[in-house]
Amino acid sequence: MIIYQTEDCIVSLPLPLFLVVEDVGWWQGEDDSAVHGPFRNRFPRRHCLADYQALTQLSERLSMRIAIGMVLGEWDRNNLLKEITGATWMGRDWENCLNQGPWLEETAEYIRENEQHLELAVHGLCHEFWQGGQAQRSEFHDSDGRMRSKKIVTDHLQAYAAIMEQNGFSSFPRIFVPPALHHSFGNGEDSMQAVLRDFGIDYVTTRFSRTRLYSPPVHEKITWECGVTLLERGVSPVCWDEVAAVPRPVGMNPILALHWGNLLHPDPCRSSEIVARWGEHILTETTGLGRILSVDAADCWRQAAVFYLADIQIQEQKISVNLKNLQAMPSLCGHFSLKIIGGHPEKWQCLGAQMVITGRDHSIVSVKLLVEPERHRIDILLH
Repeated sequence: MIIYQTEDCIVSLPLPLFLVVEDVGWWQGEDDSAVHGPFRNRFPRRHCLADYQALTQLSERLSMRIAIGMVLGEWDRNNLLKEITGATWMGRDWENCLNQGPWLEETAEYIRENEQHLELAVHGLCHEFWQGGQAQRSEFHDSDGRMRSKKIVTDHLQAYAAIMEQNGFSSFPRIFVPPALHHSFGNGEDSMQAVLRDFGIDYVTTRFSRTRLYSPPVHEKITWECGVTLLERGVSPVCWDEVAAVPRPVGMNPILALHWGNLLHPDPCRSSEIVARWGEHILTETTGLGRILSVDAADCWRQAAVFYLADIQIQEQKISVNLKNLQAMPSLCGHFSLKIIGGHPEKWQCLGAQMVITGRDHSIVSVKLLVEPERHRIDILLH
């Protein structure tokens, strides 16, 4: 979004780009949906530690703490899921011994040691919901986007927390990625967001067009409810089951949604080739004025909120950014970024925020505006 332009100066409020990798966490590669099992990654082998190391390589290349939407059912060390209604295709006969081995602790330790690169996001226990031995497409909502009973949803999230504790993961995630994109919004204290809030979740990313809306969103791309902010995910550029996917244009949404198998090679020693291609592609897509890489989820959600909701006024040699539309959500308040060509931003005066230069890419200067507490209007004087 170009917000100011003269012969020698261009100021842009860029749309963020943040990577969310879904369906991480399975140990088995097979898709068993045809026999009422779970939709796994349809991957030609078991997953392994190297598959997480590939994600860390991509995180380091992007300087981004990427979100990994984890399904944790196959991390169950105590077979507790036999007690959780609808959690698995085996029901009361649940037995996870096939996935209980030294690789479990080895990988858990690796994830714990790489929290600065990989942020866990809730994607479910086993992705689907089972009733009478039959799989229903999504764990937390039915096919019409109606939330399952509050007790079932709460039991599943509590089981998720218990499996995290079994594996030494410290705190419950702050991000929720609805399995199969079945979700709902707009019914207040009866909503999924009310339950997520009670578990400390701040952020949801989904497709609004596939969400049951009991009331309209604040904006077609971003909204909030019960202290939780929902951000439009958009369509993934590649199919969920495409292995070692060739990079495609990422589209104009804040979230780049990929699936684990898209970034992996059947030979785990070659996954670095796949993530290297995606890393270069993503960096290329964000080099111009229109996009900016987010360092983490909070950075993405804030930048997107400003992009979609800020009231921007232009006068000669002055840019005014009014953030009043974001006041309802404290998690959306804080810093945001601009990109600039020309001018002398290091000499500009900024009222209501501190302007810090964060990067230079040829002719483009990136600056971060650190908004002062309780300030909702920022004036940038370009002289």
